Amino acid sequence: LLNEYLTAMSDIIMDQGGTIDKYEGDAIIAFWNAPLDLPDHAARSVRAALLCQKKLVEMKDYLKDIAGREVICRIGLNTGKVVIGNMGSHRRFNYTFLGDAGNLASRLEGVNKQFGTRIMVSQFTKDKITSNEFAFRELARVKVVGRKEPVTVYEPMFPETVNEKKEILVCFGQALQLFYDGKFKEAADLFAKIANDDPPAGAYLRKCEGLAKSPPPADIWNGVWEMTEK
Repeated sequence: LLNEYLTAMSDIIMDQGGTIDKYEGDAIIAFWNAPLDLPDHAARSVRAALLCQKKLVEMKDYLKDIAGREVICRIGLNTGKVVIGNMGSHRRFNYTFLGDAGNLASRLEGVNKQFGTRIMVSQFTKDKITSNEFAFRELARVKVVGRKEPVTVYEPMFPETVNEKKEILVCFGQALQLFYDGKFKEAADLFAKIANDDPPAGAYLRKCEGLAKSPPPADIWNGVWEMTEK
């Protein structure tokens, strides 16, 4: 199962110019823009993420026959400066990266579980992309474990997906703004309309219902969703 899955995902990553750092169980850690400069590294990483999810859908029945259950994956992407090179001991080392930008990518992979999403991209990656190849749905302003400053996160998608989900995305955007404004009851009413068809809306519905019962003081509310676990 792992060899079949990792081969399919790794082929896409490498085809998009990614460097595979290591495998940790069923996880793939990869990066772009090293050892060779890739000016469009952010777009390559987002494209790889979307193609990996598309490939997983194609493999769904095959992998389910092997695993006995549905196989899913979650992906976190962030862009920033890290230290990169051969790290380890004098006798054994690994070409890898080290730095907070990499840690944030790892955290976003886990935050997907909170929102029911499969790919989560930081604002730093989104801001590096200048083409119209992708659309981005703003998901939240989150504060992840181990990081003081909140970061705005997005769900990337191909334009055809936007067309298919247009009504849902418009409603979600309106509800998200109400959430940012601290209007939790009004936001919950809108999220409820699409919660059955949109996992992030379902997550926000539960969040808004809780905040409506015990709202934070208006003078300290900043719209940030604080994560309590990795």
